[in-house]
Formats: sequence, C-alpha cells, structure tokens
Amino acid sequence: MDYSTYWSVLDTPSKSIQTNSVCLYIAIGAGLLWLLAKKFKKDKGDGDKTIMLWATSAFAVLGLAGYIMLTFFYQDKSNEKTLEMLNSPTTPRIEGVVSNFERTSRNGKETIEKFTVDSIQFAYGDAALGKFNSFSQTNNSVIFDGQKVRITYSSGSRYGNYNSILKLEIAK
Repeated sequence: MDYSTYWSVLDTPSKSIQTNSVCLYIAIGAGLLWLLAKKFKKDKGDGDKTIMLWATSAFAVLGLAGYIMLTFFYQDKSNEKTLEMLNSPTTPRIEGVVSNFERTSRNGKETIEKFTVDSIQFAYGDAALGKFNSFSQTNNSVIFDGQKVRITYSSGSRYGNYNSILKLEIAK
C-alpha cells in the first residue's frame, strides 16, 4: 500500500524554528534599534542615550555571536535525530484501519478525538498548549472510521491511557 505523510512531529513549531535564526533576528533587531537610538534619541545629559546604545549593542553582539556559534560550531541536529528516530525500526509503528472514532469535548473548551487502529488506541486534542509537539488538528475530518492509515507513535498521552501520534500517513 502506498501512503502519503499527512502530519509529522517535524511539522511542529518547536521543530521548524531554528535557534540560530532566533539569534540572527535578535542581532538584526538590536542593530536596528541601535541605529534608531543613535539617530533619533535626544541626549538630555542624563545618560539614557548612552545606556540605550550600550544595551542594544550588547544584544546585537551577543545575538551575532550566538548565530555564528550555533551555525558553524554547535549545529542543531535535532531535526536529523528526530527523523532518524521516526525511521528507526525500534520506534512503534502500526498499519491498519481506523475504528471507534470518537470526537468529544472536555469542559466545552477542548475538542478531543480518539480512535483505534488494530487495538492500539490514540487520542489528541486542540488545546492551545497541546499544539506544540503533538498532533492536534481536530474537526478537520482527516481521520474517520474505515480509513487505512500507518501511524508512528510513542506510548503515553496527556489524555489518559492512549498513545501519541508522531507521524500520520494516510493511504492514497
């Protein structure tokens, strides 16, 4: 059977935002603030302009140093490690048909979807904090009873005795 990847843990914001990029944005932002302070801040003799120039230049230099260190010396290999883990034969993977699909609401605020694939139970929700590092798009009718899927998962879920989805592949 041929599958296409619908969702993977690599699609989450925590995996798509690189730390070296954050440092570069800090350096650029602080550099722009330094230029604005240098050009437009009036020196009233109370030291405010000097403090602002020193502080923004410190952030710019530290941001640039962080970018250089994280880009060339201490590269972030978490995406490669996660991909390696997803493709590892030791990571649990199930292939089968979705059954017992159920959509419930918890406290009227969070939608939780639960289903079973060959006696393995899964659950996910759409809570704001749950959207980081979990499959959490509910009410989208992507998963339904009778659908053929392949799921890479980890045991344990914040929704009880269920498993967490790491990668969802849907049959073509």
